[in-house]
This record gives sequence, structure tokens and C-alpha cells, in this order.
Amino acid sequence: MHSFTMASRFVFLFYFVGLAVSLPIPREVPQEHSHNLQVASVRSSLNLDNPSNFGDPIFPLLGNAVASQGLGDTTDPDCLQQAVADQAFTNAKAANDIDGQVNALIYRALERNTGKVGLASAPCTSTQAVNPEIAAIQQHQDPASTNATAINKAIVLELAKQIASVGGDPQDALKSGTFAPGDVNDPTAAGNTCDDANDEQGCIFTQNLLVPDATPEEIQAAVADGSDATNNNGGSGSNSTVNSSGDATGNSDPTMSDNDNSMSNSTGDDVSDAQDDSGASTTDTNSMSGQNLQSFTGNLGGIAPPPVTPGGRGFVVEGNDDFTNVGAALGRSCDVQHNQCADLANSADGRSLGLKTSQCDEQNQSCKAANTSANSASGSTGNGKAVGNGGVPGNGKGKVNNGSMGNGKANGNGNGVGGGNGNMDAPQSSASDSTSTQNLQTFTGALGGISPPTVTAGGRGFIVQDSDEFTNISAALGRSCDIQHNKCANLANSATGRNSGLTVGQCDQQDTTCRAAAT
Repeated sequence: MHSFTMASRFVFLFYFVGLAVSLPIPREVPQEHSHNLQVASVRSSLNLDNPSNFGDPIFPLLGNAVASQGLGDTTDPDCLQQAVADQAFTNAKAANDIDGQVNALIYRALERNTGKVGLASAPCTSTQAVNPEIAAIQQHQDPASTNATAINKAIVLELAKQIASVGGDPQDALKSGTFAPGDVNDPTAAGNTCDDANDEQGCIFTQNLLVPDATPEEIQAAVADGSDATNNNGGSGSNSTVNSSGDATGNSDPTMSDNDNSMSNSTGDDVSDAQDDSGASTTDTNSMSGQNLQSFTGNLGGIAPPPVTPGGRGFVVEGNDDFTNVGAALGRSCDVQHNQCADLANSADGRSLGLKTSQCDEQNQSCKAANTSANSASGSTGNGKAVGNGGVPGNGKGKVNNGSMGNGKANGNGNGVGGGNGNMDAPQSSASDSTSTQNLQTFTGALGGISPPTVTAGGRGFIVQDSDEFTNISAALGRSCDIQHNKCANLANSATGRNSGLTVGQCDQQDTTCRAAAT
């Protein structure tokens, strides 16, 4: 962190809910309020349920001496930021609060205060986060510290994947960034920070001090590349993280039995206020064929929002979710079995049978290997539940479950099973043919009598004209609004738009109205 060590410097203010504390502890120049919006969101989520009695979420962003005052019932200040983010994420997830989940993820990635400019903060090594999305992330490091550029870039790219996994805009990962590097030889150790407890948005944003760790294109590429076949976890306990040296490391908790992280009420990114329209997503697609579901008619500059029509393709995991990628569906099937097996192993019945969670883990690996082998020709076995990222032009990727990234577009290039060519066209959904009786899950292991759920072709979806396919109507409508907004803003910034008097502000207002119509 950008800090100072002069004995004459002290902590003057720690602002949090209902309490201000003055602490005469030498420390770095304050910057814990630089991301106030994210901290406030975590505070709100944490207030829903705080079983560990954590202090205000501002504490974890401070040095260990002060952070210890917010430990509650926990003991490791190096893990406090992770623990608070984990609980806030859990609460936001239970409340179907996409924004809350995204802000908890961003909060986990924020830089912590340390003792001086150029000093990196210690990673959390004593505990494992319950939520794999949180476990996949580390905090930013002081930009003047060793290898900080590479470390922070890796963190923000992983954060983008995790944000996409919950239906958020992966570009929001850039909001976790920190300041320009300070001078490690500066006797004042003031760095390039800011700290304004009264700035609701966060002074790093309002004062334009944030230095992006990656480009928007790199974010998009990272999200798209998250479909690595070795990372098709869909809910398993293995998560790729970045340690303080910038190396990718695997953090695994094989005893974790409750890793079912599917999103039953997901929304498209940048459409965070729109709830999942489950009624629309289960509508007979034949009866609605050709119908434009985009009811918004605004057309500033002559630009109408693209039509949204029923269609799409998908695969259904029995008793679970629809996926646009057969590899993702098969992986999810393996994970459901794994979770149920681990639950049994941890029960009295399982112990009496001699069943161990390690056996469940081995079976899960075999299940995934069986499907990876069958699907390897396509090169994409990531989780592909369609959760469209409306805020990023042209980016319709999706991701669910335990950090396993996949392509959420229903592009018909699902990973083939049995035939070996890996290019199995997903069938069009309709009232008559939306579900096939063929079980695409070829794995037959059944520890404890628990078989993996069937995977059948089917699913439902919605198509944005000249864009992507989504399994969520709200996400599709939001994407339609975004395309219109982007085209409108481009026109407003052109000579033609300026001559016509069109402004970006008008485009923004129209986009707000379009989104409201989509909810």
C-alpha cells in the first residue's frame, strides 16, 4: 500500500456504521475508503447475517494491528478480508442479489493497507472460503511492490471470470484496481492515494485515480478463455487462485460437500435489477416463434433495440438447470452426484457404509474425465449456462458454478458425446421436441447408490438479433437495450450525431427507460 512510517503520522479516522474510532497507530497513508461503494454494499450484505460477529468491513482493508479489532469470532487478520467477503457473498446469494455478489467479489480483490510503500500484504493461508468464487480471488498488492503489475493483472482477470459466473458484468472487475505506484523512497510515503469517507462512490473513481490492470479486450478474452477443459468444475472444490508471487495455484478442499453453486435466479449482467423471468423462460417456444419480445420502442437517432425472439438451444440436467453447452451440463451432472455423495459420506449412514469423501472426489474426477474424453474434440468443456453480459458489446459469454468458465452462447457447437467428433448440434427447442429421451451422461459410477443425474437435449432460449442467445429473457432484453445504447452513443459522438443535436446523455436516459421496460 502507499504508506508512511514516520512516527509523527497516526491513524485519525476509521469510519463505519454508527462509529468513528481514533487510533494512534503508525501506518500507511489511508486509502480504505477509496472504494466506498463496494465497501458499503458489503456492509449491507453482511448486516443480513453475521454469525462470526465481524466488525465493520472497513477493518479488513487496514493493517493487521487495526484489522484485528474486526475479527469477531475469527483469529487470523490475514484472512479477515476473505472471510467478510465470503459471508457477504453468501448473504447476497441467498437474497438473489447479483449486485451484492459482484461487490463482494470486488471487495475481496481490493488492496489492503500495509506498513509502507511497496510492501505486499500477506495472503490468507489458514482458512478456505466457503464460496469457490471468493476462494478464487486474492487481494490486489501495492503497485510499487515486486511483480505487482503481473500479480494485479492476474487477479483482475480471475475476478472478471468470477463476476461473469454470477451474471455480472466482467468489466466491473476493473473497479477493483488500485492507484499508480508510489515512490518507495518518498520520505513522506504519501503515495498517490486518496481517502474520503464522505465520497459515496469512492474517491479513486471520482478523482480518476484508478489505474486499470487490464484492457476491456483482455477482460473479454479472459472470460472467453475460461472454458479450459481442465477447469470444468461446475461445483467441485478445486479453485484456481493467484498467490502473492503471481503464480497460479490450486486451492482444493476435497471435504467440501456443499458446492452446489448453480444460479436458479440469475440475471444478465448490467441488468442487475431485472429478476429472472422464469415464466418467460419456460414458454412454449413454438407458440411464440417469430414474436419480438422486446417491447421498448424508443429509437433515438433512428436506432431501435434489436428484436428478441424465442429460440436458442440447450441441454437439461435432471432436476437442475438448462445449459447451452453439453460439456457444461455433463460437468454439472457430475457435480450434483459429487455433492450428494459427499453429503452421504459425511452422514452417519455413510460412515456406517465406510464411504469417504475422498472416494467421492475420485469418482467425481472419473466422471469428469469420462466426459472430457468424450468432448475433447470441441475444446470446450467449461460451464456454459447462458448468462449474457449485456454491458460488454459483443460479449455473450456465461459462467456458473465454482469458477469453471464456459461459453454461454448457444452456438450449437456443443461438445459431442460418444461420436468422438465433439461437434454435436444442439437441437432447437420447441413444445414437441424440447426434450430427448437419450441420456447424454455416459458415466455409470454410483457410489452409495447415487448415480449422476441424466442429461438430455432440450432447454430453452431467447435470441437477440445479430447478437447472442440467452436462457434468461431478462438478460436477452437487457442485451438488446445495451446494443441500442452503444449504437446510440457512437452516433452521438460522431459528426452526424453532433449536427443533429443528439447527446450521449439522451442515449443514457433512453437506455434507462429501455431497461425499465425489460423488468
